[in-house]
Amino acid sequence: MEEAIRLIQRQMALCAEIGERLGTLKAVLRKNEGGRELSRAVKDIESMFAGFSEVEKEQAGFLRTRQQQNMFDFVQAQPASVERDAAMRLLSQVEASQKSLSQELLMAKELLRHSKEFIDYHVNVLAQTRADGPYGRPGSPGAQRSSKMFEANV
Repeated sequence: MEEAIRLIQRQMALCAEIGERLGTLKAVLRKNEGGRELSRAVKDIESMFAGFSEVEKEQAGFLRTRQQQNMFDFVQAQPASVERDAAMRLLSQVEASQKSLSQELLMAKELLRHSKEFIDYHVNVLAQTRADGPYGRPGSPGAQRSSKMFEANV
């Protein structure tokens, strides 16, 4: 049971650290800082996810030797004790942390999508991409403009 608690605690610590690193990534994306800061934040998160996958592999080996499908089933199968109660609390905390991380990841993906659209827009402006009709999407119905985007004097 001690090994199970140790594995769950490691998962919990990694979830907390990944949450902090995601916060840093989101801050970098919101500020639209240079690529160095973004690549550094992404590398930090990647290393944390690598550590998380190592813990999951360890946990899978642990569960395989005990012939259990998941950690929750293993802990519930143990006789009632203080350690079992502590493990159950830790498991619920890990589950809550993982749900929170899932939400944070969705927000980070949305920020990345907005950053990509921002970059695509500016690349199109710099490349003098022609726009359809009144700035519609390419291929949409509408007359092709004879002038390039932002060419008119205002």
